[in-house]
Amino acid sequence: MFFYLNPFSWIKRFPRYESSQKTSNLLYDLNIKYNLKMEIGDVNDTLWYFRDLKNDKISKLENFELLLDKDSLKNTDLETVKKYVNEFSSNFEYRNYFDSIQVAINYDSIIYKTKMR
Repeated sequence: MFFYLNPFSWIKRFPRYESSQKTSNLLYDLNIKYNLKMEIGDVNDTLWYFRDLKNDKISKLENFELLLDKDSLKNTDLETVKKYVNEFSSNFEYRNYFDSIQVAINYDSIIYKTKMR
């Protein structure tokens, strides 16, 4: 009964990855350098995912997903995407929390996937 009458229990924020300023700047700089439009896709919530990893409650690491704009893909080739991802993974500050980086279009087709570990 308490759960039903408590309005704050109904409002639950969906866990969403909030990128740090360093990661946002890295994406912005790489988008300009490689002339691509890449953004962060569906990634686990930062706070709880990182906490669970530190406390060894998660046995499997997740993918870090980047979304590529369809128009950007028409103007570039796979080698440019590979260079972009390799430079991103070498400068990404949270790379030890993720298994791999995958690049997708519209959440369904994976273009490129690379291991970080």
